[in-house]
Amino acid sequence: MTPEEGASPAELPGLTSHPSEPVEEEPPSSETEPDISELIDALGGAARLAGSFVYAPNGNINAGAVHGGQRVHNSTANERRRPREGRVREGPIPQSEVRAAAFGFAQPDWFGSALAKLEKGPLFLAGRPGTGRRTAALNLLRKSCGEGAPLRALDSVTELDRWQPTDASARGYLMDGLFPSRPIGPGVLGHVRSLLSKADARMVIVLPDDAALLRRLEQDLHVSPTVCVPPSPARVFGSHFEQMVPEQRERERLLSALNLRHNLGDLLVPELVPAEVVELVTALVTADGDPNALGDLAARLSYRAEREVPELLAKLGSDPDVLAFLLAVCVYEGADHRLVREEADRLLRLSQDRLKAVLPASDEQGAEKAERPNPDFVFRRSTTELLHAVRAVRQEREIRTEGAYAHSVEAVVFVRHRQAEAVLRHVWREYGQLSELLVEWLREVNRSGELTRSVGEVMGRVASWGGGRRALRHIQALAESDRATSRLVAANALGIAAEDPVLVAEVRYRLQRWSAAADFRLRTTVAYACGAEFGLSRPDLALRLLHTLLLGARGRPDQEGHGDDDRVLLAVRVAIVSLFQAGNEAKVFGQLLEWLSTEQCDAEQVLSVFGQLLQYPQWFMGKLANRTHEATMIVEVIRRALNTESSFGRTCAALLRWADWGRWNETLSQAVEYLVSALANSMRFGEFRLFVEMDETGADGWAGLDTARDALNRWRAGERWEAV
Repeated sequence: MTPEEGASPAELPGLTSHPSEPVEEEPPSSETEPDISELIDALGGAARLAGSFVYAPNGNINAGAVHGGQRVHNSTANERRRPREGRVREGPIPQSEVRAAAFGFAQPDWFGSALAKLEKGPLFLAGRPGTGRRTAALNLLRKSCGEGAPLRALDSVTELDRWQPTDASARGYLMDGLFPSRPIGPGVLGHVRSLLSKADARMVIVLPDDAALLRRLEQDLHVSPTVCVPPSPARVFGSHFEQMVPEQRERERLLSALNLRHNLGDLLVPELVPAEVVELVTALVTADGDPNALGDLAARLSYRAEREVPELLAKLGSDPDVLAFLLAVCVYEGADHRLVREEADRLLRLSQDRLKAVLPASDEQGAEKAERPNPDFVFRRSTTELLHAVRAVRQEREIRTEGAYAHSVEAVVFVRHRQAEAVLRHVWREYGQLSELLVEWLREVNRSGELTRSVGEVMGRVASWGGGRRALRHIQALAESDRATSRLVAANALGIAAEDPVLVAEVRYRLQRWSAAADFRLRTTVAYACGAEFGLSRPDLALRLLHTLLLGARGRPDQEGHGDDDRVLLAVRVAIVSLFQAGNEAKVFGQLLEWLSTEQCDAEQVLSVFGQLLQYPQWFMGKLANRTHEATMIVEVIRRALNTESSFGRTCAALLRWADWGRWNETLSQAVEYLVSALANSMRFGEFRLFVEMDETGADGWAGLDTARDALNRWRAGERWEAV
């Protein structure tokens, strides 16, 4: 095997991120732009042209007779730094890449069953990096689609619900992962199967070996992903070695050089992945039977490199010159030694003694001091050493999808259950000065949903650990902070503190008082708390508090504090969305109807919130498709939102998405058909604009499109609707 290698719906800030405060950008660099040749050089394009490999049995090279299975390998000094051939991640896959994948491929045991799955629809192939997932995927497509069949690659950001085959000649598709925050559903999978069947094509979707992702696929799609378990290292070695050196006698000659120093069975340890086995074969062939060129092969193989790094760093820890040179070689391996030395010296100057393990016995003025450990030494303590000291471990890598982008996490957890809470409770109660330091440290946390939730939980817990009449003083200080992140922490902390039956009354009292306060920071904190744990556990109270916030924002003069009220209203919108998504759809919708009917709140603000809720259509589609009692009210609120200028854009965009998604979802299609028919019965300016947008942007199969076009044609023919 070859070596392995639109706007999103609003989310509750802090909880994830705060949309109202832009991130500052760094000033642009003053250096001149590189020219084209420099860019090609930097991207490694020129490097791919270097080097050659000649395999010439019975050939004649440089007037020197070459017999048997000999080979000549010319390389540059920079060869080991040369990047591998770029793999196509989106677009046609070159036949050279397919042939490279087939070269020396050892079929794993699951290959036959995977081929059978591939015939029935998309094959989900999961595995760890280095196990040959992509190589196996290309070979599956080559075997299923035929030798030389055109193949295409799809990037992980491809939206399969909108995907259409763009190349009629393509017989196979290799998709490099699924976008984790947009998991596909049964309807989308059926859509893809239908498209592949019509195009007589196959598709393999390569996935990481993530247990949560695979479990979700099995539960939601009722498919069984194939796990890419590579063949044994011995099988991979034999297959690749035989492909590189076809002659048995020549293979024996090369192995004889290996057997002088090593036992092949000792080198092919079970933990070797195919990429590392290929490395072993390449080293063996390159040595060309010369034991001296082969050297200590066990020491050269990369799988041993990582485990030897701690020992190497420990040996060099007291020598800053050597540490700087080590890092420079790691970055510039293959470059001229003078350049490496220059970069090492530059790193040493920039380090400002941070590469020194021990501070000198005298300062700059020459005063004598005792040598002492350098607290700024960057290699002072390794993460592994620190984890061992506090009895914690680093878990296996997992993929998390909260926020706008997926990210990988190697979580740190204590070995003993609930040790974190025990330690924090002890130090909070026993060490008063340390508790002040903890509060100062935690309230300056960076904005991140993961961090603010954790800090909020701690701040909520310590309220009950401290007790007394001032138990919530540190949370109120956060709520009054100018930092939005601190207010998000306070919102999460209030939800945790309210779990204490003694503190819950005080938490409710403070939130009710803050909801009518003049300070926008306190009112914003209330809105965040309504969308966090406190409000989700008490939706009725949360909606009453949000109602108070809406009334307060409406009653303030536009000339003064308008910008602050905008922040409060934004927080109110995301809190209502959070309550709606948490299973309180009927309660939230009923409250919006009441606010609109009593006209106590600003109708435009309420309709703006409603337009936001339309981005989550599951509840609406069920009511509209079944034509329940709520369906009529939903239609009327949508009609009102379309005919209000401030809410038209968001409402129209959501309904266009409904119509598009209706192609793949029967329930949503029925809901949109009913909605469009109802809107067409009394077409005013807002409905007309929506139908025009559908007519201009809609594609065949959109739900409600024919009804909308028919209504437009009747209007253009002179038919008029009674104004309502």
